Amino acid sequence: MEITPKQKISFLVLRAMASLIFIMAGINHLFQTACAAARLEKAPFAQLATWAAPAETLIILSGIGLLLGGLMLLIGFKTKLAATVLLAILIPITVTVQVGAAGNGPLFKNIALIGMLIFFIVNGALYYGLDQVLALKKKASMSAIRSGKYVAVLATGVLVLLGSCTTTTAQNAPQQSTAPTTASKKYAVLISQPNHLKAAVNTAETITKDSKYSRGTFVVMACGKSVEAFKKDGAMAAEIEKGRAAGVIYMLCGMSLKKFKIDPAALVEGVEVTPNGLTYMFDLKQQGFTTVEL
Repeated sequence: MEITPKQKISFLVLRAMASLIFIMAGINHLFQTACAAARLEKAPFAQLATWAAPAETLIILSGIGLLLGGLMLLIGFKTKLAATVLLAILIPITVTVQVGAAGNGPLFKNIALIGMLIFFIVNGALYYGLDQVLALKKKASMSAIRSGKYVAVLATGVLVLLGSCTTTTAQNAPQQSTAPTTASKKYAVLISQPNHLKAAVNTAETITKDSKYSRGTFVVMACGKSVEAFKKDGAMAAEIEKGRAAGVIYMLCGMSLKKFKIDPAALVEGVEVTPNGLTYMFDLKQQGFTTVEL
């Protein structure tokens, strides 16, 4: 059965619209790395990925792959290879972040994208892709190229979708710029010994009362031996409650818990565990936190 021009255009629309998802995801990974890394670290199966490299490194590498793969898919260049690369990135993201997460919408969205990528791995760009233009050149069939049919449709698709990317980025920019960035409103203290907890809590109480400082987020990041202070029925229970009353958020280093053989189930209620306390502090500093190490 002969393929009609409208059907050919529909394949182009499928490829172009699908590529936009990966292009925007790549941009977000590269320009909002800290937020994406934090989501990965809190994912149900994050350890399946973070054993190989720190979360921030994985986010940057995947962002590069998503952006390049999405652009190649958009213009139909090496389409089968581009779809294979995108599939190799999408499957680990789906397994580590979406499986086991609350709500099934994002999971089944990724499953649909996997099906679409398999379609392009098997069939290539099909129509109006750079692959077709190069194939025509190789076969010395230059008449279709001279007529400008392929190039015109391809150029129109690229311009429209790149314009959409620019508009979306511009709309998001004001939201990012209006986010609070004043360092005096966000504080983080890294402690390494149990007795450091008292000093951190005292500092939090002072900041919330002293007019020189603005009330805001206050994180206590416990690494090293200090994680022992957060055991249930421990000697520091009263200090922990005083900190909570002052608005303190307690974060504990997962590597330190493993080193001192502390089961997370043995910790007091209300504390959070992050795989690597030091990289978490780096992320907070990038987000504008004023950080102190005791």
